[in-house]
Amino acid sequence: MALTGAGKVIGKRAPDFRLKDHKGGEVVLSQVMPKAPTLLAFYPGDFTPVCTKQLCTYRDRIDDFNKYGVQIFGISSNSVQSHAEFAKKFDFPFLLLSDVNKMVAKSYDATSILLLGKVSRAVFILSTGGIVLYRYVEPTTITHRKPEELVSILDDLKNNKLI
Repeated sequence: MALTGAGKVIGKRAPDFRLKDHKGGEVVLSQVMPKAPTLLAFYPGDFTPVCTKQLCTYRDRIDDFNKYGVQIFGISSNSVQSHAEFAKKFDFPFLLLSDVNKMVAKSYDATSILLLGKVSRAVFILSTGGIVLYRYVEPTTITHRKPEELVSILDDLKNNKLI
């Protein structure tokens, strides 16, 4: 099977980063990636209707992601404090990372001219070796990758021994 997704980043090494998480710690991608396949979910903002729905659906289907051993990180330009309040209110079982200056979103090409440089809704699946296996950037701000779509992609990746 060919690697899934579009763009010249598929099959390339994922850009490394160090970001603060909503619990007061730090996540260094190159340190956590070898532990498990990684799903990066970029989103425009905490407490917005579509972002809340998206992350809540991932929360509600966490057992499906766990079957593949996937670790999930939500990334937006919101502050650590905003993330902490958002995570607490919706009981997210994954870390929310603060990319205040949008440098990580830019390095993953997850910002949009149409959104005036704001963070787009995008998902990336990374191998434990740090390779981008899947990339999808939403064309609009009102749609998001559903968990069942991502689980299907994970299933394909597993069947083809990519994760």
